[in-house]
Amino acid sequence: MKNRVTFHPDETTASFVSRLAFANGVPTIADLLLDAELTMAGFLKGDPKVFSKISDLSGVAVCDLMRQACVPTGLSRYQLLGHDLGKQHLLRGESRVCPACLRSDTSMQLTPGAMTKTYGRTLWLISSARVCPVHRLALVPPPEDSSKHEFVNAWLPWMFEVVEGELDREVTAGGLYEDHVVRRLNGDHPEGWAKSFPIGALGAICEMLGVSVIHGKAATLGQLSQEELAAATSAGFTILNNGPHEVLAYFERLRMSPSKPQDRPQACYGKLYDWQKRGAGSGHEFESLRDLLRQHILENWPLGAGDQALDYVLTERRLHSIRTASTTHDLHPKRLRRILVDAGIIEDSELADFEIIFDAVDAREILEQASGSVAFTGAQKRLGLTRGQMETLIKAEILIPGEGGDLARPRFTESTIVSWLKHFGSFPESRKWETLTSIADAVRKNGASTDRIVNLILEGRAKKVFRLRGQNVFSAILIDKYEVSELLRGDENSEDPV
Repeated sequence: MKNRVTFHPDETTASFVSRLAFANGVPTIADLLLDAELTMAGFLKGDPKVFSKISDLSGVAVCDLMRQACVPTGLSRYQLLGHDLGKQHLLRGESRVCPACLRSDTSMQLTPGAMTKTYGRTLWLISSARVCPVHRLALVPPPEDSSKHEFVNAWLPWMFEVVEGELDREVTAGGLYEDHVVRRLNGDHPEGWAKSFPIGALGAICEMLGVSVIHGKAATLGQLSQEELAAATSAGFTILNNGPHEVLAYFERLRMSPSKPQDRPQACYGKLYDWQKRGAGSGHEFESLRDLLRQHILENWPLGAGDQALDYVLTERRLHSIRTASTTHDLHPKRLRRILVDAGIIEDSELADFEIIFDAVDAREILEQASGSVAFTGAQKRLGLTRGQMETLIKAEILIPGEGGDLARPRFTESTIVSWLKHFGSFPESRKWETLTSIADAVRKNGASTDRIVNLILEGRAKKVFRLRGQNVFSAILIDKYEVSELLRGDENSEDPV
């Protein structure tokens, strides 16, 4: 083309082509491409044929044009200056600027020639970048909507306001994340832990951390201004860049903040937890931070088997608090505290029951002794069950073992045994009438499992349930054989396909 413009190393390719078109009297990038029998769609998709033609027109190497463009690399992923970025981390097509940068580009002039010198920086494409790290001004969009990807068209009508400083919005507490990104985009390797994160994911992490630190764990990004978000992002960057120990220290401050005894990690860590559990923070590029929070939870929270630490489900309990141990083992908290102090498991403390954490494995034997936990054979004998009946009810999660023992030799709390005996004893006494039968007999005669018949009783569907006089164990339970057979047949019929 007759007029050439300089391609700056920190400029986006879209900005460069927009200026090239303007310098040669062509209104837009789309018009420039149309004249060359090419399409805007091809340009946005990174079509080599389109970039080769732009290279011919501009004198800039294809590799440089491709490198400074947002080139799609896969599903919602783009490459920019060698960095992989998700679509959610880019403001692709939008045009934000630092007004002071444009004033510097034009030397405060408003001539067409000066306009060809203004250019869009690659930093301005990053969605979490909100402040110019050089001038400490907020990055601002045009006052009115404009055509996407057309840098010159977007800002030409507003250059008077830019030069007069009417769009300036000073941000005094911001710019640390943006300064880091500029260095990374330039190929530098800044000091600190932040460099181990992709620049897009890094911005999102700094936002979430900073908002939590400054505005509270329940605060959301949507309720804050761009200036507030810029300051929060810098605060989050400071914590993250100092290393994992600083992030863990903040997690610990959240854990130790005033809370309710029944609060779980989700309530304690607020939006940070939700974001990493089911929001954008659950993506693979946030794995390092997620690993950190998950391990912190596992090392500090008295979670039981089946509880979750983010995406990890515990297979067994690792930690207890006095509160969880007293509930699980049916022990009074004050008595349990004395037992644990005497055993050297915990130190004497004024902390609340839910705040005192100890190793569940180290305390298992003491807790079993204190609670009088019952072994499998002892529970079997006291409940009046056969071994097969016990195993069936455990597998069906009707009879729940307590902590201690293992899968082959489960143990049961005294309270579990007592509650079942009370339940058995709640049925009215009766002689063994002709229509009544034991659960074991009903299982054999109907070809049904023990748990199916027990569930008929627990769900209240079997109405005629009695027990032998003077007995309150499982083997003494009597049910009406006709009623049970009819209920079982009805269940089978309801399961038949139509």
